[in-house]
Amino acid sequence: MPNVSKAGTIAVAALAFFAGCATYTPKPLLPEKTARQFESRSLSSPALEKFIEKNLRRKINPWPPSKWDIDTLALAAFYYNPALDTARWTWKEAQAAIITAGERPNPSASVSPQYVTNPSPGSTPWALGFSFDIPIETAGKRGYRIAEARGRTLAARFALAETAWKVRSRLKGALLDYFAATGRDAILREQARIDGEMLTLLKARLAVGEVSEPDVTRASVDYDRTLLLVREAKSRLADARANVAGAIGIPLRALDGVRLSVGMFKTPPPLDSFSLTGLRREALTNRPDILESLARYEASQSRLQLEIARQYPDIHIGPGYKYDQGQNKWGLGISVELPILNRNQGPIAQAEAARSRQAARFREIQDGIIIDTERAVAGYGLSLARLKTAEGLLAEKEKSLSSLESMSAVGETDRLALLGGEIEYEDARLLRLESLVNADRALGLLEDAIQRPLSLPEKKP
Repeated sequence: MPNVSKAGTIAVAALAFFAGCATYTPKPLLPEKTARQFESRSLSSPALEKFIEKNLRRKINPWPPSKWDIDTLALAAFYYNPALDTARWTWKEAQAAIITAGERPNPSASVSPQYVTNPSPGSTPWALGFSFDIPIETAGKRGYRIAEARGRTLAARFALAETAWKVRSRLKGALLDYFAATGRDAILREQARIDGEMLTLLKARLAVGEVSEPDVTRASVDYDRTLLLVREAKSRLADARANVAGAIGIPLRALDGVRLSVGMFKTPPPLDSFSLTGLRREALTNRPDILESLARYEASQSRLQLEIARQYPDIHIGPGYKYDQGQNKWGLGISVELPILNRNQGPIAQAEAARSRQAARFREIQDGIIIDTERAVAGYGLSLARLKTAEGLLAEKEKSLSSLESMSAVGETDRLALLGGEIEYEDARLLRLESLVNADRALGLLEDAIQRPLSLPEKKP
């Protein structure tokens, strides 16, 4: 009966041990299923509503919003865009590495049964030995491992922040292309209307001999060229909508009926509306890639400390028991690795080189920020100057057109001269739009250099 009780105890202990083990759960990746999940994404999802309200810390009423601005669209991109999911799971993987780094080495046990062929009279021929090996880490190796894993986790977190900025930057660029395509389409359609009316008027005058055939031919060529530009503008507009959907991570049809707010692009902030010195200082100290590089450098420092600590051998304590022909024998063994043939010089040299590489990488990123910021500031200033010139030209053409309209109202000029003034005005509008888009694009480069939004809000708080 005691043997049965002992066997039951061993069985219970074994069950308890294996019950704590993790088990594998297969999760097959089915392309058809993931494709259906992508097609089902929309900007009216209740789950998306909760995500946006949680991050904005306010209710969205009504839902979905009547107009989507850069902030709400960016949160939708953070929710749907797969690049963020990849960065999130990279961060989770790094967090799990902290658990691995903190795990202590397991002890080991061994059993060594022996059979004696010439036992002593009256004794059993069997000898049974049990021994344990209990490793003890020295020189703070576990602490250095944990510090390295925490540094890599922090770096992965900053990499997630950098990925989020890249997603937002890509989305803003797509919205800017949509703004440009929408404005260009409207202007070119108006130009096509004017060119068509001018061609009709010239054909009528040709019939009565007031103009020559070459005049009509030139007007016809101009009209056809404008129609081609209108078709090209519509193609650009369709591409821009597709790029916006792609930047968010939703199918194109999910944008049907969605109003995109692009008012932020209409008035670029003046260069003196922010402190460039302060922005550059902030970028040099707080950009996610700078902080990620610093975290990786600290992790490399911990790695070097770990490799230096590995010069010192760990201790293994081995208590044991042996039943030898009726005699109970207890023992205690202590073993260490003798650092005679090497003192871990190779891994130490590699860790030192890795630390130097991380330091060089940090300086490379920092130098790049300085250069990119200076280039972006200069480019933005020049683009604002060109925009000012284009706005001056537009004001002149608007004034000239107003004068022609007044003269036409009293019969001092004909319809053809008025249409010519309208064409010049639309050309100036198109030039001003292109200058505005270039200024917004230069502002985007400056924002990417410091990784912080600089656009003025569409409405003052």
